[in-house]
Amino acid sequence: MLKVLATCLWLAAATPPEPTVVEPPRVFVNETPLAHVFGEKLPQVSFVAAHCEALQRYLQFNLGMPELPPPVARLEIADLKNFADIQARLAGGQVLVVVRVTEDEQAPQRCAEAAAVTWLARAAIAGGKPVDAFEPWVKQALAAETLALLRPAMVDFWFREGLSQPVAKVSDILQGRASDREAFLFWRALHRESKFGSEAYRVLIDAAQGQSALKYIHALAKDPESWWLVHRADLLRTRPAVSLGMMESAIALDDLTRFVFDFGKGDVAISGSAVLAHRDLPVVKATVDAKLASLRREILRQNPVYHNAWRLFGTWLERFNTASPAELDKIWADYLIERTLAEELRREVADALAAPSNKK
Repeated sequence: MLKVLATCLWLAAATPPEPTVVEPPRVFVNETPLAHVFGEKLPQVSFVAAHCEALQRYLQFNLGMPELPPPVARLEIADLKNFADIQARLAGGQVLVVVRVTEDEQAPQRCAEAAAVTWLARAAIAGGKPVDAFEPWVKQALAAETLALLRPAMVDFWFREGLSQPVAKVSDILQGRASDREAFLFWRALHRESKFGSEAYRVLIDAAQGQSALKYIHALAKDPESWWLVHRADLLRTRPAVSLGMMESAIALDDLTRFVFDFGKGDVAISGSAVLAHRDLPVVKATVDAKLASLRREILRQNPVYHNAWRLFGTWLERFNTASPAELDKIWADYLIERTLAEELRREVADALAAPSNKK
């Protein structure tokens, strides 16, 4: 009996432990028309994809830019040694862009530049050029337009800053030695030129394929620097208003407060306290975080009539994961009151503007 027991113990000791199975990290993907974004962190993937979507919307709706030929690019979020913060290359006939995303105030700028580089690399390849053929200024300009679409208050900031800062030389702008603000203003000035008509986007396509924008300026004026000084000043004098109209703010708030989820029976639109019943679900938490980030970007340009409603909804989003249901219901009730008051004020203003004048 002792021999049998000893033999069992010896066999148990001699049996090697089962190897530890290391599961590969989960990779998330978000498919946009510009690029398929890959990464190991869902918030980062969503953040980068939002910038790709914004640039695509700008090119499509603001410029009428034609679609680039397939395939779409592959944009990977990774921190790789010996790689730049943003690096593009051609891999297997497809544009591959690798971006290093940090959790700091530089993240929006980095993501906007990654989106710009992705489009520029695809446009360069479509013209038979290397992925890095693009002019430096055009990367700055497209990144700035991307940020302007996601954070409209940046436009007003750049316009105000431009009024007090020295004017960059055209040569410095084209070579990428000027600030993002100057590249942004330079492109806006070019875009406004009526001589280009509806095909101003050709400036960007040529720049993506390494052609200097000077040929376009020479077609407008003999002296590029004089043209730039005049048109920059004219552009800054027409500084756009910061806030949206009342109806625009109302529509934007409607979109933001509408939650759509599929809980197994198809998409359902819910709002307010109905969302609380599902707040432990990861998809709900991710949606709330995304809406809060969007609200923080957009609130500065909302019409003052709707400011309080926007602010209270922001408070509700901020406290969604920590406050009790009773506290959140109270905030939501206050939001509904402010929203009703805003609607009443909007109607009063609209009626006053539509009423015929009593003056003779």
